Amino acid sequence: MPPVAASFVVGSWIERRARIAPDQVALVADERSFTYAELARRVRRLANGLRGLGVGRGDRVAWLGPNHPAFLEALFASGLVGAMLAPVNHRLTAAGIRAVLADVEPRVLIQHRATDPVPVAAPVRHRIAVAGPIDGARDFEALVAESPDDPVEVAVGMEDVCLLPHTSGTTGPPKGIMLTHANLTWNVVNFLSCADFRGDDVTVAIAPFFRVGGTGVNVLPVLFLGGTVVVPGDLSPAGILQVMERHRVTVGFGNPDLLDALARSELWPAADLSSVRFVVTGGAPVPERLIRAWLDRGVLLLQGYGLSEAAPLALLVDPASALTRIGSAGRPPLLVDVRIVGADQRVAGPGETGELLVRGPNVMAGYWRRPEATGKVLSSDGWLRTGDAARSDQEGYVWIVDRMTARRSIPATWNGSCPAIRRSPTSAWRRSSAAGAAVRWPPSWSCRRGRRRPRGRSWPTGTSIWPPTRRPPR
Repeated sequence: MPPVAASFVVGSWIERRARIAPDQVALVADERSFTYAELARRVRRLANGLRGLGVGRGDRVAWLGPNHPAFLEALFASGLVGAMLAPVNHRLTAAGIRAVLADVEPRVLIQHRATDPVPVAAPVRHRIAVAGPIDGARDFEALVAESPDDPVEVAVGMEDVCLLPHTSGTTGPPKGIMLTHANLTWNVVNFLSCADFRGDDVTVAIAPFFRVGGTGVNVLPVLFLGGTVVVPGDLSPAGILQVMERHRVTVGFGNPDLLDALARSELWPAADLSSVRFVVTGGAPVPERLIRAWLDRGVLLLQGYGLSEAAPLALLVDPASALTRIGSAGRPPLLVDVRIVGADQRVAGPGETGELLVRGPNVMAGYWRRPEATGKVLSSDGWLRTGDAARSDQEGYVWIVDRMTARRSIPATWNGSCPAIRRSPTSAWRRSSAAGAAVRWPPSWSCRRGRRRPRGRSWPTGTSIWPPTRRPPR
């Protein structure tokens, strides 16, 4: 058998980092932690265990459940063997979960005990249980312990699909998003080009892993640099603040709802946040009040814009502009191009509104088994139609103002009319890769698009916006 070429894919990151800093702590959960050397061994064993279940290049490994370190182990192990990790939103209805699993056709399902096992009984070949027993499922820890710790030599390329999340389904049936090893890697590089991530960073994984932003905004950049990721079990505001203080968290990510809930916690005034340098946020407008509340504690909020199809980073505000351009989603990182196109298909000037397009090596390969849907959003030269209406100022800072009424196919020549902009009386919300943890909103925050918010639930989060009733500076 010819030797396998060197692998630089996402699955190799932990092994490579273990060579550099084997004793550095990589993952922390509850009272358990793993160094990079320990995590690399577990990833190898899990990869060999998956191969023993017949998982190979191009196969799918599904994940169903809340955040858990096993998700990250499954991501890297699947990447090593050339399989795709397909996270399933465990908050969907039983019918929704079955539909996504039927679309993915996983060879293996890794399922957290906290989820209902009934909806997924039929379409799954092998089931692995995490955090406790599930009838008919093999124990995750037993699989890791019983599998060999042999090198995994599988030819996996950077253009192979690594992650297969699904859209939220708010504008139609959920679609699988094919994110390659290259997409995820370039997304990390883009974050490192515009945010102050460091090799000794500690971050807390709050946003759900079934969203692209749950791993792509802070978790993967920190692991790429050799830092530490804390996966908390208690996602209450008090629990998160206690984790941030106990583990000396340095960088974070959460939507504005969550960050506001933290600032309203009774623990907020006394919480020690002196270790935190910045928190990336998005998914809704970030009011100046919230920015200043965190800044008063010495923490800078950096507002950004992302979508699953871009893995997810497309725009981020730089620290110097966090207060001077409140409401802006920022400017693109180093290896992302953006363009705002008007109704006549010309590039819009400063202050003019049009559809935001994104291009870069982080943009998805396409939608899973949906070539027609892919053709509607991806041009032949790599431009991704976001479906968001936007405008920019003279210095290239972008404001998201609303959603477009529809997406249309993109001819190679970009001919045809631009969809009209849908205006709404309240702020528009973008379905997002960067959705944060569910937060219970105070009763006074109850209206969205003229409808009352169901009690005890949070609205779907999306990208940052500028309220349509206001205008960004020109």
